[in-house]
Parts: sequence; C-alpha cells; structure tokens
Amino acid sequence: MVGSFYNGISGIKTHQFGIDSTSNNIANVNTTGYRANLPEFKSLFSTNLNYINSNSPINNDYNYGATISSNAINSNDGSYVSADGDFNVAYSGKGWFVVGLNKGGEFDIKAPNYTGTQQNYFTRDGSFSLDGEGYLVNSSGYYMYGINLGKIGADGTLTGTNNLQADYAALGGSKLEPLQIPKDLHYKPTLTTKVNLAINLNRTQNPKGITALKDENGKFSMDKFLAQDVNTLMDANGKLIDAKNFKDIKFSLEKGGTTTDYTFSYGTDFKNVGELIDLVKEKTGLTLGLKLDNESNPTDCSLYLSNSGMQDVKLSVSGKLADKLGLKTTGNTLESAFKSKLGEFKDKADYKDKDYVKYEGMVFQKKGDGVANGSPLNDTANWTLVDSSATPQYTDKQAKEYKKDSFVMVDGKIYQKLTDKGQVEEITDPATGETAIKTPAEDTANWKEVGEAAMGSIEEYQGGGTYTQGSIVSHNGILYQKINEDGNTNPNEDSKGWRALNLNGISSTQLQVPTYETNTEIFSDSGEKFILKSQYVLLEQSDPNANPATLERWEVRTAIYDSTGKTLISETPVMSEITFNADGSANTTPFEVPFNNGNISVDLAKSEDGKTSSNFAYTDSTTKSITQDGAEAGIMKDIVINKDGIILVNFTNDKIEPIGRFGIAAFVNDQGLSKAGGNLFEMNVRTINGETNVVSGPPILAWNENGVAGLRFGQVMDHMLETSNVDTGTALTDLIVYQRGYQMSAKSITTADQLMQEAIQLKRS
Repeated sequence: MVGSFYNGISGIKTHQFGIDSTSNNIANVNTTGYRANLPEFKSLFSTNLNYINSNSPINNDYNYGATISSNAINSNDGSYVSADGDFNVAYSGKGWFVVGLNKGGEFDIKAPNYTGTQQNYFTRDGSFSLDGEGYLVNSSGYYMYGINLGKIGADGTLTGTNNLQADYAALGGSKLEPLQIPKDLHYKPTLTTKVNLAINLNRTQNPKGITALKDENGKFSMDKFLAQDVNTLMDANGKLIDAKNFKDIKFSLEKGGTTTDYTFSYGTDFKNVGELIDLVKEKTGLTLGLKLDNESNPTDCSLYLSNSGMQDVKLSVSGKLADKLGLKTTGNTLESAFKSKLGEFKDKADYKDKDYVKYEGMVFQKKGDGVANGSPLNDTANWTLVDSSATPQYTDKQAKEYKKDSFVMVDGKIYQKLTDKGQVEEITDPATGETAIKTPAEDTANWKEVGEAAMGSIEEYQGGGTYTQGSIVSHNGILYQKINEDGNTNPNEDSKGWRALNLNGISSTQLQVPTYETNTEIFSDSGEKFILKSQYVLLEQSDPNANPATLERWEVRTAIYDSTGKTLISETPVMSEITFNADGSANTTPFEVPFNNGNISVDLAKSEDGKTSSNFAYTDSTTKSITQDGAEAGIMKDIVINKDGIILVNFTNDKIEPIGRFGIAAFVNDQGLSKAGGNLFEMNVRTINGETNVVSGPPILAWNENGVAGLRFGQVMDHMLETSNVDTGTALTDLIVYQRGYQMSAKSITTADQLMQEAIQLKRS
C-alpha cells in the first residue's frame, strides 16, 4: 500500500517533467534554429520477488515508480523559410555554426581547447548581421567564427589575389576566427602584370584588305605581302582563293605570230605571292604586282598584271586559280611602254649611245654614238641584243618550212637560217633505220648561231640614280616616263618631272586576308584602364604533305591603347606568331609587352581558367576566355554566400572575391552537446570510469581540405533561416498523454490513501 504512494508520486513527477519539456518545445515553436527535446523515462528501481514462487519459470519482479531517463535533443532538420537579412543563412545537414564570445580569439576545429571557461558555442540559428564594428554576430552579439582569408586591410581596402586555387586552399583550413566586413569596403586597384587568352581563330572569317599586313610602324609591309601564302588570300567577297584546290594558272603569250604557253601550279612551282610574281616575271616577262601610292600603300589591294617588256604581247590567262584571282582574260593585247622608244633599224643611220632599235623582231641597244655599219646581229661590237622574246621557238614540224634568214630559238640560243625553204639535213638511226631532221644546233650547214636569247624589260627605278629625259622606269608597279631635264627625283613624289604611263593591264579581285582582333582591359597601379589590343593575320595555311610539314601560322601584333582603344600608347607593337597543330592545339611562346614601368606577360595559348586556344573552322573566330590579374578601383556592391558557406563580395568593378567562409563543425554524437541558453550548445568534457572524454566526440571539419573546400555533410542556403524542428502535432498529442498520465498517477495516490484509511478503521473497530 505504501508502494502505491511512492509509485503515484514518482509518476506525477515524471509526467510533470514531460509536460514541462513538451510545453517548452511548444513555447519555442517559432524560435529560429531551436532543437526540440525528447523526454524519456525509466523505472526508478525494481526487485525480484523470489518469495512468491521461487520454482516458477515466470519472472516475479516488483517495480517502484518511474524517473527521468533523459531529455534528448531532436537532431532532425527544421523547416526553411526565406529571410531578408544580408547575412541570414540556414544550414541543412549534419553540423553546427560556430560562434564565440571573444572577437580576438580563434577556434581550431582540429585542435580545440577544452580547458577553462567555454568560449565557443554551436548553433543552428543563422540570423547573423554586422555589428557597429563590422563583425558578423548573431542576435545575442556572439561573434560568428569562420575562415578569414585576410584580404581586408585595416583601412577597409580589399587586395584581390586573382588566384582561386590559393583561395580555396586557404578556405580548407581548420582555424576559425571572427570575420569583419567594413561597410565601406572597397577594392584596391591592381596593376596588370599577366594576361592569358583562349581564342579560336577561324581561317575563313573576318576578311580585311592586304593593307592589314603591316610592319612595326603600322605601315603596309611589302615584304610581308610577298611572303604571304597564296592559299590564305580571299577575294573581294570574302571567299577563300583556295589555291590548294584551285591551283593552276596558265599564261598564253603571242609575240611575233608565235604563241607560248606557261602553266604554274600552287604547291609545285610557287607557294607565296613573291614566288608567283618572280615566276611570272622570269618566264613571261610580264609584271604582276601592286599599284602603290606615294606612301607605298596599295591603291586598291588588287594585283595588277602589266607589260613591262619591250614588245607588245597578246595575252590569254586561264586556269582555276586565274578564275579565283579574277585574272582570267582572252586575247588581251598588252602594249609595251617601250614602243615609243623603238624604231626599225636603218643601216648607215646615225645613232646615239643607248638608243634602241628593232631588227627582225629583236631589240638591240647601241653601244656609244656612231653610224650603223651593217645589221646589229653582225656588228656585235656596237650593238647589244637586249630582247628576243618575239623570236619563235624552233619546232621539228616546221623544219622544212623555214625560209632563208628566218630566226628561231633553241635552248636559249638564237639561230639564223642560211639556206632556202626546204633545205635541211637528215640523220638516220642505225639501230632502227628511222630518219630525223637535225636541229639548228646540229645542222651547221643550214643554220648559224647568232647569239644568246634575251628577255628585256623596263628597268626598275633605283633611288639616287640620274635619269635622262624620256627615260622609262617601273616603280611600285607603275610605269613612269621622265618628261623634263635629267634628274634623280622619285617618280612617286615628282609629278612635274615624271609622267605615269596609262597602259592597259589586268587587275585581279580585291585581295583580302583572314584576320581577328582581341581587346583586353588592363589596369595601371592607380586603377586607370587601358586596352591591350592583339591583331591576328593569317600568314600561312597548314600543309601536312609538305616536307617538312607546315603548320597554320598567324602573325600577332600586340600593343597598348588608351581606354577608347583608339590612341596608341605603346612605342611600337610587339610582333609574335601563333601556330596550330593538326588537332587544333596552339603553339606560342609567352611574350612581354612594356607597360607602367614594367612588363605584362601575355600568353595566347590558354587562359587561367583552363580554356585553350584553337583554330577550328567550324566555329566562329571568338574569344573563349580572358584572364588578367589587374583591376580598377571598386566599392562593395553586394555580398553572396554560396552553398559551401563561402562569402563572396561583388564589387562595382565586376570583380568577385572570396573573403572567408562561415565556420561549421560536425560531431559524431550531437546528443553529447549541452544546451547553454540563447539557442546555443556547448561541448561537455566528463570523466567516466577514470577517463576524461568529450561526450559529443571532438569537432569534425565540415569541409574538404583538398583544395575544393566544398562542404561534406550539408549545404548553406543564403537568405534563408531554419525554423524550430518542433512537430506541433506530436507535441500537443504528447501533452495530452502526459496530462492523462499525471491525472492517473494522482488517482493512484488518492486510491492508496482511501485504502490506508480503511485499514486504520479496521484496527479501531
């Protein structure tokens, strides 16, 4: 009967505790980050009643009341709601925010100090804000402990590093300290010392006239044009000439009634423009070049085919390459400027030194003053053969048709027929019995060698030389004639002393070359903005079949301009090249560009974010990525907290810099933490069986340390807060259950009391 009293009283006490704990949970149902308690009970004590039936296989025990077993922490996540505070954050997963009392202290998660008064606490309440000194604190004024990258100086200036790899390595540390963010945080200007670009250069795009081929002084470079791969050229419509597939150009020249054909092929006979020009000049006597103005710049970016020889020529140009270049023509007569200086030879006439005459279709020049004495062919002491291009080539088919005094050309030598038509010498092959007509070189009875073949042309102007009135020279692809007294002036500059001869010629299409341009913002040490401009011009197409194989090659012209990109700041551009392998990968050597009393290192092969340059023709020429380590001044615009708890500051200069991260620690046993009030928890160090241990286990670093710095057990949600994890439905149900238990325990006491009274009355009666 006394046991009933004990049982009832213990029941009242335990259910009262359950009511207290549950009502506390209900009271904190709107407390941010609150962790509910789960009251648990156990028997107070019990004994085994062997005296009832010691031989019974059934247990006979007797329990005396109930007592509190534990008031465990509910470790489930709460709900998440939006919050407007700049530094309001929620954490989802296993772990706790770290806060502390000391703004000058630190907390090492890997080596925590358990001695002395507890200074650091753990909470799920992420309602942080800045205090008057700019420190991140919670609503109770406790400092948020996190990783501080130390980028912010005492003057409120942030010095950017532009080194995310180093930043993330530092963000993987374990030492936490309070974070201070000045309200007027501004970005310190940073001098640009390094620029990395990843680009794609498309060899079929962005055509510009050949004037894009410039020297270091920005003037058109004839040397570069002559070295230009013909296969890189584009026509006036921006389409590739494609000399690799449209390779042949054929010249048919008719002189003196005889037609001679010359066929030149790209890749076999020539590759660059200069080789084509030289080949045309050497074989045909024609001039293929550019018309230049008085500043040596192309007048219209077209190749001009003209006759700078000493005799008129009837020209036809054909072939696929001729079509692409726009040089195709049929039966076009190109007059020689020399015609005005030529007259037919007259024996016994008086001639001046260097006079020219025409004899038997050949051109001769007089040596010294004097009267002609016989034909120029016979009077070699006084005449020089300067052009025999109109002399026909000897052919076997015509052997019997040549008349007396006919002239033919054989293997670079000129022969004269000595006998009448039909007179030839034949030779019989003893092995086959076949007969053949001897060549002029073999048939000395019918032919006589009269001299070496020559191809004359109008001389090129030589600066400083003296020219007499009437002299004709070729200069920059244009023919000029001296029209006044002797002098040494430049035809381009002296319009009174020289006259341009407007002779007919053939102009090609307007020639262009593939180009591209990148503009990179760079900054001085004071934050002033400049433009690093790189201009790319295709010089040579790749040819894997060449020996050795050639790579696609671009010239790069890099210089620094003002912030508008129009005024050149650099004294001279830096010239470099970039080539591409068969797989599209780039080859280039980083180079230095003088700037701000130092140098900028420029790498065109790849950017710091890992992107690489390429030459893919199936995508546009574009700038894939630009990275540079400089920055202009900026002020803090806003703050972003990413899912890993990293605090990123966005500045008005478009720089985004990590400055630190929220400190988060996890524990093996969250139940080992103790509530310290103010929605805070602390670690407990207890001595059990002579051993001192942290009940929760030591704190565990919540992020990776491998340079990625990502959270391992959960994520941070910016502008969110975690509500209480109290389940109100369960709490109200538990409250009713505890109330009923309390009432029933009270009833057991009153019942025991009534029985006690009955027992006392039995004794009295």
